[in-house]
Amino acid sequence: MSVILSQAADMCNTLVDVTKQIVKDASEQVGDAEDVYQIRLEAHELFGRNALTRTEEIQNQFRINGRAALQIGNQLEFAESKRKRCESASVLIRRWWLMESTAEQEALSGEELKVQEEVRGVVPLTSCRMDPLFTQRRNSLEAARSLKQLRQVVRSQKGNVSTGQWEKSDASASRRFDLTANLIKRTSEALEQRLLNDFSEIYGKGGSYELTSNPRPGQIDWKTLRELSRALYMFDNGRNLQERYVNLVVSTRFPELFDKAEIRTLGEEKEEDDDDEEFDMDATRNKLSSLFHRLSEVCMEEFQLIAYAFDNPDTDAGIGEVIPLKIARALCTRVIGDPRNGLQAKINELLDSIDRKTDFDAGAKKLDTFVVIHEKASGLFALLRDAAERLVLQTESAGKEVDRTAVESLKAFLSSQEISLNNSHRHGYLNLEMRLLHHECCSALDQAGCILMAPARIKVDKVLLEKGILEEYRAPLLPVSKHSIKKAGFSELLNGALKQSVLRQPLIHATESLARARLMFGTGKDGGETSARVITSIYSQMCTFYGQGLLYPVAEALQEMLKTSAPFTAPQLPFSEDETAHDMGVDPAFWVALERIHAAAKAFDREMWAENRKGSLRVWELVSSSGDGANSNYMSAARSCRMEFFSELEHRGEDAVLRALDTLSAHIQWILVTGSEAMLSTGGARLFNHLSGQSGGPYALSSGSSLEAPNSPAVKSLCYCLRVQFVQVQSALTAQSLSAFWTALSMRLYDILVTRLLQHWYVSTVGAVILARDVEALRSVATLAGTKHDHWDVLRELLTLYMTPPDALKIMLVGAEGEVSSGKGLFQRAGREQSLVFMSRRVDFRYKTAQGLRKSIWATQLLEELKVRDPSDGHINMGMFAAGRRT
Repeated sequence: MSVILSQAADMCNTLVDVTKQIVKDASEQVGDAEDVYQIRLEAHELFGRNALTRTEEIQNQFRINGRAALQIGNQLEFAESKRKRCESASVLIRRWWLMESTAEQEALSGEELKVQEEVRGVVPLTSCRMDPLFTQRRNSLEAARSLKQLRQVVRSQKGNVSTGQWEKSDASASRRFDLTANLIKRTSEALEQRLLNDFSEIYGKGGSYELTSNPRPGQIDWKTLRELSRALYMFDNGRNLQERYVNLVVSTRFPELFDKAEIRTLGEEKEEDDDDEEFDMDATRNKLSSLFHRLSEVCMEEFQLIAYAFDNPDTDAGIGEVIPLKIARALCTRVIGDPRNGLQAKINELLDSIDRKTDFDAGAKKLDTFVVIHEKASGLFALLRDAAERLVLQTESAGKEVDRTAVESLKAFLSSQEISLNNSHRHGYLNLEMRLLHHECCSALDQAGCILMAPARIKVDKVLLEKGILEEYRAPLLPVSKHSIKKAGFSELLNGALKQSVLRQPLIHATESLARARLMFGTGKDGGETSARVITSIYSQMCTFYGQGLLYPVAEALQEMLKTSAPFTAPQLPFSEDETAHDMGVDPAFWVALERIHAAAKAFDREMWAENRKGSLRVWELVSSSGDGANSNYMSAARSCRMEFFSELEHRGEDAVLRALDTLSAHIQWILVTGSEAMLSTGGARLFNHLSGQSGGPYALSSGSSLEAPNSPAVKSLCYCLRVQFVQVQSALTAQSLSAFWTALSMRLYDILVTRLLQHWYVSTVGAVILARDVEALRSVATLAGTKHDHWDVLRELLTLYMTPPDALKIMLVGAEGEVSSGKGLFQRAGREQSLVFMSRRVDFRYKTAQGLRKSIWATQLLEELKVRDPSDGHINMGMFAAGRRT
């Protein structure tokens, strides 16, 4: 074994030496590599520094030379712009001189220049006295531009004259200026009229709306129309052109709307059917479909023409985007908003025909018609927006560059027109929807036998009334009469306003209103801010009705129906448990009513708000999906309504529960104190009172009293009533509310017992046994719910002071050591003053003498041994003994 071990040791030593040599060689190689890398790193650093220095030199040179080049470029641009302005001014002066010369010749010759005839081409060119720029049609654009500049000169000079900044040198100069200005005005009017006539003639020829780069025969000549529109926009920004074009479209493309011979409106047809009781929704849908189809067909073609024919790239930057938008706006305003024959007027006539019916169902039919109109209008404008998209694709495929911005502006304008078309209908719909919703909700309460209060007068906005604007409907508040509820009683309340079918009916009407609003205004981002506003308005009205109109008055009536004062006559104790328990001033129906109010509030939140319930199509989902902008504003408004509804209802519910707590507390005092003391008119307690001169109380029993009864009659009756009351409270309140309520009741029960005991009652040794049993029974009832009941445990320990002989009281108070500072005994657990005050209620603590009550000898000695004063000699602060102080 030694040989083998020695060989193994040699092998290990050899292996260690080899490994050491390998590690040494590797470290040397790493050192060499590190030196090489360090050299490279220093070389790169040196190269980087040199490159950075050269870069800084190049940048400095570029800054110096670049500034010089930039200055030269700015000077060249300024010189070029100055040269162009000089050329324009030279041309303008030359045009002015020509017009001035022509006006002078007209004045000297005395023969009026036939401006209208020469511009229109009636006079041959060889006989024209005016500049060929204004008489030849091929120069129309240049002539319009020159006249615009000349009119600007006239306006500027007249403005200077009115402000006193420019004065004419003499009368002849003034005369020449007036003649020239008059000629410019006549020429402008003649040229504009010629261009308008040419535009009407070319448009009147018609043709297919295939807007190709080279119009073929049978197609509308959109290129000539574009040239004419560019020239006409030099006159008052094309105002007369817009009016002429719109008149041409409505007179030639919409004869069924604007041709008086063919007009037969939907309203007139409905007047013939006024005697029919049934509202034919299918016929109305067909008529509206044909009308909207015609509008979509014509408008799609005209919008294509507007995008091509009404551009003006020669004007100021950005106006090319505005011109098509203005033309489209003018056309849509006339077709849709014409007060007599527009689409809006036709729809209004249809709605007016429904309004002529005075029955209640007419309102529901009108709501359905509103939805149909909105559906058709949405389809119309969706087609127009799709046509705008296809227009961009077709023109790009043809190789023509289109002003995409103008087309996008046109699409945005279509959306605004859709909103404009539906705004009045939507406003009328919303007012009617909210009015009918309020009527149906109030009708449900009226049919249930509820008496509604007269509403407060709503102040009318006179500013909107003078402007003829329909004010948004504000539902009047018709709260349920609290006086009628209190007069009818609990049973009528449960079978009336708080009946489950009555509480559910308004929610059914509200969900139907939300469904119609969803169809009317759309959902998600399609509905946008308007949809969120409508949903929020409906929800706000329902919060007001369901809260201020129904649940709030009922909760307040419940509170006022409870009387916090107990009966004046003492109760006849004990109560028989074979009979119905005393309600202690709180009718069992009170708790049933509270439970129904709570269930109604939960149903309202579930059916109206429905937070985080996808697919519910309720307020939370509809508003939250309406977009970020609307979500931030209207979602906060809806949440505010919801929070206000529940906070106000919770506040009134808490007031009602606190009123019930006060009522129960008063009846606890009535049974426990008044009932107990009423039984002291005879017996040993009366004899004790006569001998000792003390009030005694129910626990100042003589030593021969019977202990067969487990509890006093008052406590037995009170525990029976409280246990029955607990079952009713438990069914009405949530677990958290029940715990808080019963904890508060436990504290009040404790305070009533302890306050009466320490201020008026005395306890004998026999009475202490009954008192301990009573406290245990009260504690068992008080701990049925809630968590903070440790005050009863302290009271049970304090009761031992009445069962202990006088010579053992010191140990009970301070412990076996007999020292006050020992931190033991009742002084530590219950408090020194509290323990002494409780001890002072022993029947043997004082005795009667001719001079009055005096302390017993043992009591005086005990206080001297403990070196404490008797707190019962002075005023006792009962707040120190309250249950709330201990918890």
